[in-house]
Amino acid sequence: MKRGEEAARWRAIVESAVDGIVVIDARGRIEAFNPAAERLFGYTEAEVLGSNVNILMPAPYYHEHDRYMENYLQSGVPKIIGRGREVTGLRRDGTTFPLHLAVGEMKFGNERKFTGIIHDLSARVEVESRLREQTAMARLGEMAAVIAHEVKNPLAGIRGAIQVIGGRLPKESKEAHIMKEVVARIDALNDLMKDLLLFARPPQPKPLAVDLGALVKSTANLVTSDPAHAGVSIHLEGEAPPVRADAELLNIVFLNLLVNAAHAMQDRGTIRVSLSAEQRMCQVVFADSGPGIPAEIREKIFNPFFTTKARGTGLGLVTAKRLVEAHEGTISIHCPPTGGTTVTIQLPAHA
Repeated sequence: MKRGEEAARWRAIVESAVDGIVVIDARGRIEAFNPAAERLFGYTEAEVLGSNVNILMPAPYYHEHDRYMENYLQSGVPKIIGRGREVTGLRRDGTTFPLHLAVGEMKFGNERKFTGIIHDLSARVEVESRLREQTAMARLGEMAAVIAHEVKNPLAGIRGAIQVIGGRLPKESKEAHIMKEVVARIDALNDLMKDLLLFARPPQPKPLAVDLGALVKSTANLVTSDPAHAGVSIHLEGEAPPVRADAELLNIVFLNLLVNAAHAMQDRGTIRVSLSAEQRMCQVVFADSGPGIPAEIREKIFNPFFTTKARGTGLGLVTAKRLVEAHEGTISIHCPPTGGTTVTIQLPAHA
């Protein structure tokens, strides 16, 4: 085989590789950058040829790479060459991603070249993260169920005893008012126990064909009929085909989102709910005109027991997420630059 044909053959192999392949010289300058590497990092080969390979690395790798190369060339003691390791890559747009890097060394005459084979680990890391989250949620759910069960029954007995005692007191006495306040606090604690049980042991959906528009309207009527939300109006637009879902469980999700939106607007303003469908998925979008949610809070908003409300349980949104995912759907939260909060739910359409 002629030299030109052999070079073309190896070039074709490199360009067809699924994993990214980057070849650098002894000074760290990029000499080859295959199409898979272009897809991974967002650069074209022409843009990176001759550049230092550290442009593909975030800190601290960016600053350490040249020193590592120099130490290896002087000492001959490798740290990564000949073996693989998990590191972080830096895309052109500034985002990072996990990758497995295997580096090999080759020589052409007196010249040293280094080949890096790069495998994207994003999908694996995401799966591992979900598994850890599911395991943690399962353990937390078991603990919450035990606590709720042990507290719920005694709480009912205490409430009954307080009501009996309060019933024997003069209605306008100071003590009677205190008893009413105690009962109200017990009821709030009982609501927390209900939330704990729903979070710990979410019921399995009993799916039927559900009209999303009708369900949103009935849930909206519950919210607007509450005097506490008298200043809130809910506007529904768009349409979507029926979904295969449990209407009772979706009602819990929708009610939670509408009440949260009302609170965000301090119970004054319009909540817009829009329905749509695309590629066998139905979408319900809840948009309020409140102040929005800071980025640092959005990162924690689906964490159990995290809340910014004075008397919130921190279980509403995480329970809503579990119920939506039990329907093989997704829920996401976005805050537009113009203000407000948008919650998007996607559910499979009824077959």
